[in-house]
Amino acid sequence: MDAERLSYHRQKLLDMKKELIEKLNEKYNEAIKLGTEGVQDSADEAYNIYNKNLMLGKVETDALKLRLVEQALQRIANGTYGVCIECEEEIEQRRLEYVPFARYCTDCKSELEKKGLIKM
Repeated sequence: MDAERLSYHRQKLLDMKKELIEKLNEKYNEAIKLGTEGVQDSADEAYNIYNKNLMLGKVETDALKLRLVEQALQRIANGTYGVCIECEEEIEQRRLEYVPFARYCTDCKSELEKKGLIKM
């Protein structure tokens, strides 16, 4: 991958990282605040617990995505960005454009998903 394209992907990943950190902080703070205001009956409490769990599930998904972004930035630093970690072939540029933190080429990702070895 040429230096210009690598720089482009690095900036895109840094922007994603910043956005994910902001979203994580916001969602986490919202989840913590749920149900802390006023007197609640059991229905309100159940509703708040449900919403808190839903929100924390989204936090977990964003935290995973953040880890993948950080790993991609590390691969840039190591000089292995854009190379499939399974078959060691280059990941398609179209895929990296859509998923800049991609670890696998399209073929390997499909195969690993079929086997239930990866989800993201």
